Amino acid sequence: MKLKKALGFITVAGTVLSSLGLSSLTSNVQAQDMKEVVVYSNSLSDSREEWIAERAEEAGFSLEFVAAGGGEILNRLLAEKNAPQADVTFGMDEASFAQLTEEQILLEYVPTWVETIPEEANIGNGFYHPLVEQRIFMIYNPEFVSEDQVPSNWQDLAANPDLQGKYMVPNELGGGTNQKAVMSILLQYQDENGEYGISDEGWIQVEEYLNNGYMTPEGEDAWQNFADGKTVMTYTSTSTLPLMEEQYGFEGVIVNPEQGVITMREQIGILDKGEDHDYTAAQEFVEWFGGDEIQAEWAPEFGSHPLNEVAYEATTDRVKEIVDATEPMDVDWDFVRENISSWVEKIELELMPL
Repeated sequence: MKLKKALGFITVAGTVLSSLGLSSLTSNVQAQDMKEVVVYSNSLSDSREEWIAERAEEAGFSLEFVAAGGGEILNRLLAEKNAPQADVTFGMDEASFAQLTEEQILLEYVPTWVETIPEEANIGNGFYHPLVEQRIFMIYNPEFVSEDQVPSNWQDLAANPDLQGKYMVPNELGGGTNQKAVMSILLQYQDENGEYGISDEGWIQVEEYLNNGYMTPEGEDAWQNFADGKTVMTYTSTSTLPLMEEQYGFEGVIVNPEQGVITMREQIGILDKGEDHDYTAAQEFVEWFGGDEIQAEWAPEFGSHPLNEVAYEATTDRVKEIVDATEPMDVDWDFVRENISSWVEKIELELMPL
């Protein structure tokens, strides 16, 4: 498989490399019947990439990946609109996929497994479909802070003297989880007359949240800081928490704000490469990856909350506890899609501490 040299891509002896983490994990399999698929995703960390590649090879796919944060993947796909390099993308939220659809970047395709997905969750009008649900929520370490010291809302963190410099805040907004952290505050201050739909008070709250928290410097491990008590509160997602609890030996206590927690659904879609392109491999990959069998294996392996109702039965008890302990926030994803780029730019340029 050959890709053009563009936007950081370099082709070397048939293997594609990228500054965002492109790799050819199945290059040793050169059989002519292998179906080659280039996958862009922000959901490939913690050995997910290797797991998918191995299972896919068994199913007859030769995969190449671009792995990066959700914002970076979205920007790359938008930049490549007129010459798509990816065949399939998955992992970003509803707002990102809605933007791709609006830009006519995705191919309309409905996999057979859609019938196992709750109807209200499938909002892509045939252009994208949900795989797993991620809830973004605060947790605290009960070894180092008591329940009565913990605020129930994100916007109250900055004003709590017990937590000054002891709750983690994002140091960049390229990733979807980091974006959801600040969105958890912004969405409480919607104002049609405000800057980018947010009131002045909302921007003040976000700035105070960032300035009074702890921004993990390069060379430090944010999760080790949490396990050791250097930070006593942080934020995470459904699939990340069980993995980090096992790896670092702590048990986080979940905070469920009155307004609920941002709940996003990781989607999957096929890139539109024109009428003359053969989409067989991409369509077969989507059918395979979203199907009952693979999702039922994926869920317990990576602590996922699959929307596939058959696969959900196979997920872990801890994930089911997280689902029961959190209430989804009512989010207007069209509002998010229209403003997220402006929010990120303003926060990174104006509000983040130097």
